[in-house]
Amino acid sequence: MQAMVIFAGNNKDNYPLPSRVDRNDKTISSDNLNSPQEKNTTGNIFSILIAQGVIESSLGFSPVELGNYDEYTDYEFDTPCGGVDGQIQDQASEAIWDPNFKATPEDLGADDGEMGSSCIDNYDALPGGFSYAHIPPFAFRRPQWSNTFDALEPALANRGPVYELDGSGETGTWSLIDDSGATADGMTPLGKNSVTLAMNGNRTEWAGNIGFNDAHVEFFNRPDPEQVIWTYTDLENENKNQPDNIFMNEDDGDREVVQEPDSEVELTGENNNRNAYLTQYYDLEVGSGQTTISPYYD
Repeated sequence: MQAMVIFAGNNKDNYPLPSRVDRNDKTISSDNLNSPQEKNTTGNIFSILIAQGVIESSLGFSPVELGNYDEYTDYEFDTPCGGVDGQIQDQASEAIWDPNFKATPEDLGADDGEMGSSCIDNYDALPGGFSYAHIPPFAFRRPQWSNTFDALEPALANRGPVYELDGSGETGTWSLIDDSGATADGMTPLGKNSVTLAMNGNRTEWAGNIGFNDAHVEFFNRPDPEQVIWTYTDLENENKNQPDNIFMNEDDGDREVVQEPDSEVELTGENNNRNAYLTQYYDLEVGSGQTTISPYYD
């Protein structure tokens, strides 16, 4: 969180955004992308901080990590092979970061500036190297991906499980989804059997650190901290202000989950989504009026 704020201090209060940093396509080519915003994966975002020396790759690996993660030790600072011209002999790559920094075990990698085919041997077998969830900087949440100095606006957290709302948005409560029989493949949503429960909690409740946009970090033992309040405009007055679940994408008006979590999650402005939603994702596709991300679940 401190590294993000340091970066923002030198970049007009903006946190790292690969599509903005790599406007000249020196790291990843836009030729095969629907939009330059498709560069904005979790791996690329935080690889920028490593490349600029603001953090070491070891800081991406949480000391309480229990999933398929480990310190990423293959980081290439000089002429990374995954960057544009990274494999042309006698021609130095001008890549700004290493696009093969693996944030999640499902990351696709890059090969000579092209996303989805890594130049590193056995890349698919590597564990992830970034333990945390963050704001996906798309649609109405894009302005939150900056140092807004808001003490109640979450930006970064220990990643968490998937929940469902028991009851209506008016008075419903959050419970972990029943994932009995689910395969822990990184793409299938997990609740009761998510490894994220055991990292700081007791395997039945999530607990972890949350970093806010004023740069402070607090430890909480619930996914909807009482300090993180959202005003749901379509609810009755007595129910308008309720704690916001940072791992769920709810309608800003009625508090109902916009889309049940799946291997792909659509982010649009249709439901005026500005409430907290923190995740990590390994792939995305930008279309007309919406962005579809592929979250990693474990």
